[in-house]
Amino acid sequence: MVLLFKPHETDFAHEALSTIFSFLPRIAAGSLAAYLVSQMTDVYIFTYLKKKFPKENQFWIRNNGSTMISQLLDTLIFTSIAFLGVFPMEDWIQIFFTTYVLKFFIAVLDTPFGYLAKRFLVK
Repeated sequence: MVLLFKPHETDFAHEALSTIFSFLPRIAAGSLAAYLVSQMTDVYIFTYLKKKFPKENQFWIRNNGSTMISQLLDTLIFTSIAFLGVFPMEDWIQIFFTTYVLKFFIAVLDTPFGYLAKRFLVK
């Protein structure tokens, strides 16, 4: 609604605002859909892996396995809704791949903090 006004001829920011706000509904919808699906998937997979790998020292398998699969879904859903059809396919693939790789490394790096939290909170 904000961008429906006719900008003054010296308005230099209108085009930038139009660009930003034209993506907003797709980003919001993609984010919400990806969050809902990936969180439910993460909990389901973590629970399944907890039955298969119940030992305390196997927490890393449960944590990384569930997170990496659910974040793959999260990234696929979000980037598809937000960017597919907006950017060329090569750009979409690059956005998808780099986003997932970043999430993958963060999942690996957060595992020691999960063990620390379990040590201090579960007693």
